[in-house]
Amino acid sequence: MSETIALGQEGYAVLAELWCSPQDSDPGKLRRRAEALVAELERGDPEAAASLERFLADPVAEEEYVEHFELDPRCPLYLGSHSFDEPKTCAQAAVSDRNGYMIELLGIYRHLGLTPTNEELPDYLPLVLEFLALTAGSEDPVREKLIREYILPFLPPIRSRLEGLQSPYGHLLDATERVLRRDLGAETTGGGDSRA
Repeated sequence: MSETIALGQEGYAVLAELWCSPQDSDPGKLRRRAEALVAELERGDPEAAASLERFLADPVAEEEYVEHFELDPRCPLYLGSHSFDEPKTCAQAAVSDRNGYMIELLGIYRHLGLTPTNEELPDYLPLVLEFLALTAGSEDPVREKLIREYILPFLPPIRSRLEGLQSPYGHLLDATERVLRRDLGAETTGGGDSRA
């Protein structure tokens, strides 16, 4: 297994877990894994490493996580919820743009040999990152399409909300986006940051 694949698998798995509720993980174990990811990122993307370090330096309480991302969230972790209007009725939900987006995501997941559980919607950021961990190293162009067309364009509205909340999760989003772009750079150019 190449270093890029290992970094992708573990990197995406750690990022996915960091986006989940703090009560759903072993904080000590997750911190060690995240610190190892920082060390890996320092070799190839010091800015991503610095962003992740800033996030880790400002631990988030469960109450803040819930306020930001759960129940009546100020910044939902559902990518499409920031870009598509919510339907007013159940009938409109079936033909909404967001529903179409989620159906397309499910099609991409299935194409890549993955089937999400019914616990979360397919545009839930931690779920998307978990799928990227499972498909790290795949040369299937559909994986690149997933990142380029179904994830990256949906991050700016989340960034705006996190900035408005002055949340440390903005640093985690920076690190996440840099890892995504690094992944694209590795797939399209054989390595490096695609923004360079």
